[in-house]
Amino acid sequence: MSLPLLFKDELNGFYRSKVMIALWIGLPVLGIFFYLLSPDTEGIPVSSFIALVVSALGGTLASAMLVVTIINEKERKVYELFVIRPIRRRNIILAKFLAVLLCVVVAAMLSITLGVLVDMARTGSLPPQLLDGLWDSFLITVSMVSVSCAASVLIGVLAPSVLVGIILVLYGSNQLASAVALPALLGVGTPLTALALSLVLTALLLVGAVALFERKQL
Repeated sequence: MSLPLLFKDELNGFYRSKVMIALWIGLPVLGIFFYLLSPDTEGIPVSSFIALVVSALGGTLASAMLVVTIINEKERKVYELFVIRPIRRRNIILAKFLAVLLCVVVAAMLSITLGVLVDMARTGSLPPQLLDGLWDSFLITVSMVSVSCAASVLIGVLAPSVLVGIILVLYGSNQLASAVALPALLGVGTPLTALALSLVLTALLLVGAVALFERKQL
């Protein structure tokens, strides 16, 4: 089975899950709710604030789902069926990563769009600097989610249980993803720098996950 077919199969499973429904519907609404409740967001566009919420909470939910899926499939001996079928192990890992990443990116785009509509309703227009800020927020979101998902795939391959996997996600992949975006958020680096760094880290993490998964006894 080729990578495109595996990707389509994984995508069908992920976008129908309750986690993805929470990402696509719940997170944008939750972001606006947090924005209205927080007194420290004056001057920050709703769209930019929601993008940060999606990158943090959305990345955590997607990473946890990845880890739980991989570990549960290992425990149910699902991958043993692939031994007798012409399926490359690396395609299994890459399909899961790409499917979840795409779902979260779609969630980010929906959330930012909702934020833009709210900003337009509040101000009556969209200033040019806001559009630049939206692009920066989107790049930071993609950078954080990409690293978080790649690290979660590696954790899913290595972790012996779901509990260990979730703990490693909370204190491992999330921290690594935050470290990638921190320089850009502090103004030390740029969103493009964060994206470049995330691409390198994502590639390294995926190479490690694929290498370990190919050597793993199923």
